[in-house]
Amino acid sequence: MMATLACYEGMFGPYNVQTLGLATTLAVALCESGRAEEGKPLLRRALLDLTKHHGPRHPLRMRALEAWCEVLREDGDWTAALVIQRELVESREPAIS
Repeated sequence: MMATLACYEGMFGPYNVQTLGLATTLAVALCESGRAEEGKPLLRRALLDLTKHHGPRHPLRMRALEAWCEVLREDGDWTAALVIQRELVESREPAIS
């Protein structure tokens, strides 16, 4: 999957939704397979790039944010996970005009 991610970056660019989607999927797979030291930085980077280039309410960003929250819970960082969980809930609430 790392080679595929490199190909996506070359074909679509590093900030393309497809590239960032694959990066998120790969990061989650790495974390779940016991390779969190590789997965966490990739997930953080994907999350930052999604926020910057596609906005805070993009569906893929929400998926990456959910994955990041899960990583934080797995690490026992309940305070940081709670902050992310609140952001997820707030971002799903409809805007009041």
